[in-house]
Amino acid sequence: PGWVSHLELQWHYLGMEAFYGQLAESFRLVFYDRRGCGLSERERDDFTLEAEVADLESVIDEAAPGEAVSLLGVSQAGPICIAYAAGHPERVTHLVLNGAYHIGAAVAPTELRASLVALVRASWGIGSDALASIFVPTDDPDFRKNLARFQREATTREMAAALLESGYRFDVADQLAAVRAPTLVIHRRGDRAIASRFAAELAAGIRGARLVQLEGNLHFPWLGDWQPIATLIEDFVGGRAPQRTRPAKPRPLPVEGARPYELVHYRVESEPERPTCRIAIAQIGEPADLPTPGPSGVYRLPAERVDAVADKLQRFIARAAETRADLIVFPEMSVDLNYARIMTAAQELAHDHRMILVLGGYHDEVTRTNVCTVLGPDGMLWRQRKHIPALLRSGVEWVEEPIETTATPIYVVATTHIGRIAIAICRDFLDLELRVALKNAAPPVDLVINPAFSPVTADFRAAHFEARRALYACSVFCNFAVFGGSCLETPEKSASPIEIPAGAERLEVAELPVFAIRAERDAWDARAHRRFIQSTRR
Repeated sequence: PGWVSHLELQWHYLGMEAFYGQLAESFRLVFYDRRGCGLSERERDDFTLEAEVADLESVIDEAAPGEAVSLLGVSQAGPICIAYAAGHPERVTHLVLNGAYHIGAAVAPTELRASLVALVRASWGIGSDALASIFVPTDDPDFRKNLARFQREATTREMAAALLESGYRFDVADQLAAVRAPTLVIHRRGDRAIASRFAAELAAGIRGARLVQLEGNLHFPWLGDWQPIATLIEDFVGGRAPQRTRPAKPRPLPVEGARPYELVHYRVESEPERPTCRIAIAQIGEPADLPTPGPSGVYRLPAERVDAVADKLQRFIARAAETRADLIVFPEMSVDLNYARIMTAAQELAHDHRMILVLGGYHDEVTRTNVCTVLGPDGMLWRQRKHIPALLRSGVEWVEEPIETTATPIYVVATTHIGRIAIAICRDFLDLELRVALKNAAPPVDLVINPAFSPVTADFRAAHFEARRALYACSVFCNFAVFGGSCLETPEKSASPIEIPAGAERLEVAELPVFAIRAERDAWDARAHRRFIQSTRR
């Protein structure tokens, strides 16, 4: 990966499908997120080149144990790949460098490097916009906007600044001569992020390297005229037969039946866990806030309601802060982050109140997904995608929710300072296969959050009542206020659940004894294990 990445979002925001789709016809491609980004562990304190090379080595050992591989290093990944190839010549068959460099300190003057890092650290919004204009100096404002948004969602402000700063410290000049793998260096002459002179210096320093300079000013190889770059890589590595034609591959049809859920565990905060936490349920959503189909087909908050919802967000979060809440949950389709006014307000509120915001779920117009964004004081912590479309009312008809889904749904189990949290949007939580996967999660889940936009609440209440003991975890059902029925369930039999009636916009707060629930869960599992052993004795 380059500077920042996000394995789930990059395909939609960055337009990578065509470029890597062509390469995937010739090779098995392996991608990963750097620590601090995307779906990888969000916390790190070692930003050295040696740490990056060690991570790359771990990925290669896992993906191709004992085998030699070809490496494609784009931008900041270039020096990482060079260092690995120099130190592990037996594991690298080919090295391809695109828009890369070997001396980070020479990429830009000292003052400019310091200014960019400071800008990102001071304002991730302005910083991401500035860097997007450098990476893609195009007249397409929508793409630059998407790139800036992708950067902000891929990592936090502090992590982005630290990764950018570390890239300027990378220096592999003395390792170029140690590279033994056949090397192809590709660079666009007008690249504003990394000057093309670095390509000539790389090719001169690596024995036998081939240099190809192309016209254009786009930094990323998958943008603009990408076909020549893909063809160069295929021909160089040996994955493409000359003059080969590529028949179109039909998209596989979805398979009915059980879904192979995949749980991804990672730590999103560095703070130590607390024995108790306070959870706020913000059941909001007036009839005027009901989403309607937009020009692209996905459902949007009516534009005339943006200011009202942003103000409502501020009021509910401020009230939650007065109760010392650590986390606040909003319903699905209640907070439309397509609107910059609402996104900016949410980011500022999370920062000012030092609170985790679980912003329900909304239809992202760029990715055409229903996604729940979780914000922390320093930026986005993670996103959870919805995988089972609902039925939505359009006029007098019911239509299937117009969102994209995946064959293998991924669910994040995020370790925070208030415990391990999983999110399932609306009817995803009703899938028994998912609840079984969460039940078997290791380490176990402490809190399951279920933002919803559903007129049918009985099914959800039953599922949450069953899950409190089956998962032995706390569960939150936060529904759009028009439909109501939001509730919080805890595993203790003596606990009284919190419930909010339909039509009421209300905030409820509960204290969860996380450590005590974990201890009782362990005792529960031990008792169940003893009963199983006794029942199977002969």
